Amino acid sequence: MEVLSKLRDGRINADNILIELTIKEYLELAEKILSKNEFQRQRVGSSKTVYSLLKADLLKGCVIPPIVLASSSDSEKALDVVKLIENGDLLILDGLQRTMTLLDIKKELVANGDKEKLEEIYRGKIRVEIYSGVNRLGVLYRMLTLNTGQTPVSLRHQIEILYIDYINRDISGIHLIREVDDEAPGKSKEYVFRDIVDGFNAYLDRDILPMDRLDVLDNIRGLEKLSTENQKLDLFKQFVITYNNFIEKVEMLSKDWVQGENTKTISRPFGKTTRKIFSKSQAMTGFGSAVGKLVDYKLVTGFEQIDDMISKLDNIGPDTSAIDQLLLNLNTIKEQSKKIGTSQRFYFHYFFRELFNHDGDSYLKFDLAVQNGYNKYLSQTV
Repeated sequence: MEVLSKLRDGRINADNILIELTIKEYLELAEKILSKNEFQRQRVGSSKTVYSLLKADLLKGCVIPPIVLASSSDSEKALDVVKLIENGDLLILDGLQRTMTLLDIKKELVANGDKEKLEEIYRGKIRVEIYSGVNRLGVLYRMLTLNTGQTPVSLRHQIEILYIDYINRDISGIHLIREVDDEAPGKSKEYVFRDIVDGFNAYLDRDILPMDRLDVLDNIRGLEKLSTENQKLDLFKQFVITYNNFIEKVEMLSKDWVQGENTKTISRPFGKTTRKIFSKSQAMTGFGSAVGKLVDYKLVTGFEQIDDMISKLDNIGPDTSAIDQLLLNLNTIKEQSKKIGTSQRFYFHYFFRELFNHDGDSYLKFDLAVQNGYNKYLSQTV
């Protein structure tokens, strides 16, 4: 391995290090990266794509454009380039398909017992750029700009890649569950990782509906603002903690509400407990998009202020009938909407905006937010 140059990227406040290494060295690194981050294992599978042509070219010794990686460590903990490569604490920002093609070639040559050709491929050189000392939203920005016009990768998937390490890290005792873990969240402080990502994605987009990369690039000033904000704090972590605080507060105020007599006519309720209702993706995306809009309208400064508001919630109405009404509203939406999930997201969006808007009549009044949010939903969708 040889370090060729080191440049400063002032836009995302990171070092860009250009290195040259053998294909064998790179594939050893790539296998570490992919084994640590299963969300990175996506590829184009069709034999008719340009990647099948790339395979033939690589076997002839062609030179490919540099592959771009970034440190997956927090900016203040970023290690030097040698350590990053040794540990494999990196993400592939640009060049995943090239990497998978190289791995395919290795696999085929090993299977065919063609050691001579494999060693020839191994000796080939490849250039790699590594961004070191970059915050996560800076990485997202760079992923979006590098991959525009190429094989689509959703914003949600890129967020999953960036924040996957939180599955193995403590967030105030909160446990994030992967789908492959074959677990269902049932206990306090347990959430499905992808649902949390949906909620955070909604906060970044200021919208309950997914945006593609070009939409985000069209609104790049907002992403720049978020990137600057995230240099001072970890927005993803704050989102998770704040939303968990909300659920725990409402659980306490609702006295561990469960579906009862008032809603017994609902055969398949949205949720049978307070936690079940608010731990679903529809509620999380409604929360994330609502907080994002309130920040944009300068009605709140961020998650810290939302946390303060949550601590001031002292009731959910005269009794637990507000939760019953919430469930009834969600059931009516299910019966009347053609796009049930999307409609439920809109309802939660307006509910949270009513609840945390200090200029509104429903401010910190759970029961009023349930009904006024529903009225707002009806006025915007019917």
